[in-house]
Amino acid sequence: MQADLFFKRLLARFEGEKARLDALDAAVGDGDHGTTMLRGLTRAAQAEAGRRAKAFMRASGGASGTLFGLILIAIEAHLDEGAPLGAGLATACERICDLGEVKVGDKSMVDALAPGAEALEGGDLDAAIAAAEAGRDSTKDLRARRGRSQYVEDGGRGHIDPGSVSVVMFLETLRDLGAAS
Repeated sequence: MQADLFFKRLLARFEGEKARLDALDAAVGDGDHGTTMLRGLTRAAQAEAGRRAKAFMRASGGASGTLFGLILIAIEAHLDEGAPLGAGLATACERICDLGEVKVGDKSMVDALAPGAEALEGGDLDAAIAAAEAGRDSTKDLRARRGRSQYVEDGGRGHIDPGSVSVVMFLETLRDLGAAS
């Protein structure tokens, strides 16, 4: 039941990062990213096996709940069923790109997820984290083309995308759990 432990550790991590994530989001959106993630993760940590990611989606709501839920579905399937993590995250990324009509370079969670998932296909979680971190950091200089950030002055340029920060936190929590691809 590694997924149970993963969701509990992820919840604890987001409890500690809520204020920072809300502040990052306040610069480019409505300022509730940490709060929304924490609400979803609280429910996910309380849910039964096989239903954690869906509990996250229902509790967090909105577009971000669905999009982050796709990532969590892949992680939960990996941890509970042994599904390949790299392939699961690549599929999640494709679905997010399709649903959100977003691509790498649009200043979104995909800027961290896509390179992280690609690097993970080689089976190295540390390489995936490094690639996701580079993608996350690249969002600072990007102008948003989708989401609320596109309506902020200069598309939020000069600020890191909070969703990309969360993607890195997901991967780091997996590493700290000792979960391999």
